[in-house]
Amino acid sequence: MNQPPPKTMYASGASRAIELLGDAWVLRLLRTSFRGSRRFSEFMRTLQVSRAVLSDRLERMVNDQLLVKVCEPGGHPEYRLSDRGLALWGALVAMWQWETRWGTGTSDDAAPADRPRGQLVHLGCGAAIDPVYACAHCRLPVSPFETRAQGAWQIGTPQPTPQDGATRKRFRQSDSDTRTTLPTLMRVYGDRWNAAIMAAALQGQRTFSEFEEATGIWPTPLTARLEELQALGMLRAKAYAGSRQEYRMTRASIATYPITLELLQWGDEWLWEKRPPMQVVHAPCGQVLAAKWYCPSCREPLDRGTIRFV
Repeated sequence: MNQPPPKTMYASGASRAIELLGDAWVLRLLRTSFRGSRRFSEFMRTLQVSRAVLSDRLERMVNDQLLVKVCEPGGHPEYRLSDRGLALWGALVAMWQWETRWGTGTSDDAAPADRPRGQLVHLGCGAAIDPVYACAHCRLPVSPFETRAQGAWQIGTPQPTPQDGATRKRFRQSDSDTRTTLPTLMRVYGDRWNAAIMAAALQGQRTFSEFEEATGIWPTPLTARLEELQALGMLRAKAYAGSRQEYRMTRASIATYPITLELLQWGDEWLWEKRPPMQVVHAPCGQVLAAKWYCPSCREPLDRGTIRFV
């Protein structure tokens, strides 16, 4: 029996990003697109995905303006990253860094499409780098322990409210997709509910009731996702007040902060027409945070055109 959709969602750039990207196939298609694949047959061959699933996700990504379908006369249609899709390069760098540091996706049984590339090269100075995620104002590295939310993390009129059939279908697909063979990061951020729980945990939520209120996820799927995140080593349960439990973040999950922050910044820029209701303040300098990737070798800021995975 299908679970009902969540009762509410975050009203933030992160929530809107999760709504579009919180699907393992969407994330895998994005990464494969950044690696140069454009045609239907290339995606099928690289990802070993069924025609029906691939058609569904490509159509969805075109509708969500992540891809542009280009049909040249006499040629096969191509699916090219849109400006909105290309702007996700920073989130994919954050995912690559987490995977390389924590070793997931690199095992022998991981599919080639799910293995991170070996190196990231800064074309500006030619160095192979482990990029630094830092505040653009003070250049200090960004830590979740030195940032605070300013404004409404959750407001009275949630956006979006998943009442329509298409959105309900998305949540059912997220719940039923086979994730057990995927690397850890795809099981976390390739699932809307897991990603929403991680975002809430980074905001300081710890108890079941706090996660339920913050994410709007119904009790049964929330219980299942909390168990899954524990099994993946992203959360650990700690008893308090008798039989009650708190769910604490592990070192591995704290290290995902740049991913969530990149999704927040991307969502704020591309999915809000007006000023978003929440901002993140960097405590060391007191400025509204604008986090960027920097080269640790030459200390220059990175952008999509100055990096290359090899």
